[in-house]
Amino acid sequence: MEPGSLVLRPYHNGSHSRRLTRRSTVQPASIFTPQDRNLSPEAHFPLQTVSGPDRAPFPRFINRFNSREILLVVDGSCINNGRHANKLQDPVGGCSFIFKGTPNIPLDNDDSSSGSGGSETHIPHACNNPPTTTTRSSPIAFPLEREGPSGEWAEHTSNRAKLRAVIAALQFRAWGGEGWRRVVVLTDLEYIVWGATRWLPRWVARRWRKPSRGNRRGHGHGRGRWCGRRYENRDLWEELQHRVEELRGQQGCEVSFWLVGDAAVDDDGGGSRVIAQAKRAAQRAAREYSGEQAERFTQLCGVMV
Repeated sequence: MEPGSLVLRPYHNGSHSRRLTRRSTVQPASIFTPQDRNLSPEAHFPLQTVSGPDRAPFPRFINRFNSREILLVVDGSCINNGRHANKLQDPVGGCSFIFKGTPNIPLDNDDSSSGSGGSETHIPHACNNPPTTTTRSSPIAFPLEREGPSGEWAEHTSNRAKLRAVIAALQFRAWGGEGWRRVVVLTDLEYIVWGATRWLPRWVARRWRKPSRGNRRGHGHGRGRWCGRRYENRDLWEELQHRVEELRGQQGCEVSFWLVGDAAVDDDGGGSRVIAQAKRAAQRAAREYSGEQAERFTQLCGVMV
């Protein structure tokens, strides 16, 4: 297999081993604390190339204060989210993540509406015999699948699209095998950050059932009787926790989450440019969605990219 390849392969999940029940011990991911809160994500994790026998010769977003920490930027989008625009039309989601930069192409030069200028967005398509395609640019974008990792159908939402993007980014490479001791996931969604670092153990302890409204004390709290409603996206949360524990236990790589709302703005007073780039890629993936291309849950694997 040639270096610089992206492979889509059918996903085989041991759904029983990933199932989180009340007897499960959940050690969630951690919150990332910036060493310098005045720096934007791009300044805190500037593009650098660190050579090594197990590392591809492409620039990564590396912590300027700790060369063993890397940044992954994720986002998701959903057309007709919540069926607010059209009750009869199925929502359509798109996901994206950024794990490296393209040499000589600045982040703020991206323009998803034109065919030139800025980095190319690679949108892979799943199939029964997935091809090996060469890609040299980021971000990676793909349509949200209709089925989850356990094979059950799930309606698309923006929360699900962003959660799916996190899983794809963490599964894309053997990050610990490259020598990274911490992967920092950058996102602008509280649902992802607090869910992965605080709420998940509580959801599992409650058997994924929400407390009744009279006993609810905020989003992640509440005691007493449980209502029939369940927390959404259980299949993806279980898949995410499995990958977090896999990276931690087998590869010695911790997963941390950084909420972009807590991050500094850029020099122009705007938000993170790299988040904006990932957002545009996810929106494009949702627009270019094809039902035949995104039915089954698929794992994306990068080889020397």
